[in-house]
Amino acid sequence: MVMKMSKEVRGVYFHLDAQVYDSPRKIQDIENIFKELSELGITLIFPLAKNTRSQVYYPSRFLKNRVFKNIDFLDTVTRIAHEYNMEVHPQYCVFSHGEDFMKNHPEWAFMDRSGVKKNFVCPSSIEAREFEEDIVREIIDNYDIDGISLDYIRSPHGVCYCEKCTSKFKSLTGIDPNKIEDWGDEMYGWWEWQRLQITNFVVEIGEIVHEKNLKLSAYVWTTSARWDVIQDWPAWVRRKLLDFIIPTGYVYSLDMFSKIVREDLIVVRNIIPMYICIGVRTSHGFIENAFKVMQYIDIVRRYGLPGYVFFSLPGLLPLINDLKNII
Repeated sequence: MVMKMSKEVRGVYFHLDAQVYDSPRKIQDIENIFKELSELGITLIFPLAKNTRSQVYYPSRFLKNRVFKNIDFLDTVTRIAHEYNMEVHPQYCVFSHGEDFMKNHPEWAFMDRSGVKKNFVCPSSIEAREFEEDIVREIIDNYDIDGISLDYIRSPHGVCYCEKCTSKFKSLTGIDPNKIEDWGDEMYGWWEWQRLQITNFVVEIGEIVHEKNLKLSAYVWTTSARWDVIQDWPAWVRRKLLDFIIPTGYVYSLDMFSKIVREDLIVVRNIIPMYICIGVRTSHGFIENAFKVMQYIDIVRRYGLPGYVFFSLPGLLPLINDLKNII
């Protein structure tokens, strides 16, 4: 386990294409990537452990669809990363699951107000939360990692109207969520109860992770997330449920990126460390070259953040040689 980090924290979501690297013969190529990352000053890596489609990157007892079938991806990158004195925080995509998984667990499904089930599990489902927690325990019990980083720790959009949620809320308050039509105290209470379900899960995961003296972090949306996806990460910060937080920076305007950093800092202040996520290449867009990446990094430094995290490795690799000369 590696716990020491350099003054400026530099991280990367460590995603690799299994079609290219799923072979013991490719271990040297993976080691070469780590050498380049080390020269760039990377101190944190976030390898995928479980993705949004219930696929895993290690041999699991609970989920059988492995992305890498010929190597234990999580074990391999953890070993090499520690050789380069980098911390390893596996990225765990929590509530998002694939269609096949949800067909096998329809009773766990998140449901919107129109009755459509999503490929997300309902955060109020005790059984679903216990399942997620078992996977986290499996990871921290079997790998020499430094922490767990949560992703998709949110709803797909809005609140869940499954029978479990609505009946639980009605039994607590006497109010049937299906009959709330207008915004007011009742609707606010309904949404706040939903936010609390996700926050309670963060508390539960934190107890599991911190019992092992590991760190807990999360990738989160903007400050509007508590309304958009019921992700009340400002409350997680205030309550110090996380050891550090990674807010999204997936915007492709320096002015907008600067605005997001300022808004996040108002919330985070100095309560816990904040490492903004720079979306080098995402589904939202991409940063064209190393010089423009440096403009984002300059904003991070200007506002005094302790570090940043690149998303993700495939987008970063073509820029590394140029970045090494200017970072």
